[in-house]
Amino acid sequence: MNGTRPDFIADTSAVVRLLRRDSGVEEKVKGKTFAITFVTFAELNVGILKANNRLAAFHRCLEVLAGMQVFHGSGVTPSLYARIYYDLEQRGEMIPINDIWIAAIALETDLPILARDEHFSRVRGLSVIQC
Repeated sequence: MNGTRPDFIADTSAVVRLLRRDSGVEEKVKGKTFAITFVTFAELNVGILKANNRLAAFHRCLEVLAGMQVFHGSGVTPSLYARIYYDLEQRGEMIPINDIWIAAIALETDLPILARDEHFSRVRGLSVIQC
């Protein structure tokens, strides 16, 4: 990361598509700067552990994420998480817990999410770029 503000946060679903060299997602990120969250970083590490060739998976992740900014959240993040969780639960529209954390960080940083998962659109106030 060169100190510039990222254009968006890439969800795990988008990063996995980049790892697989999906041309549609590659086109969406071309010329853009993006970040990931610590949650996506953790999920990618799980994927490496599950891979048939861990070393190749690890090196591909390094290649795609070289210089990537990783957002870890702040003292505000848990409150945003709780608000999102409560709102989704009240509406009966829950999404995966890890995605609530990713959404909370995106709201906190005022950045859109690049994702294949349409359920991010259930989070009020979150801007989603589908890929």
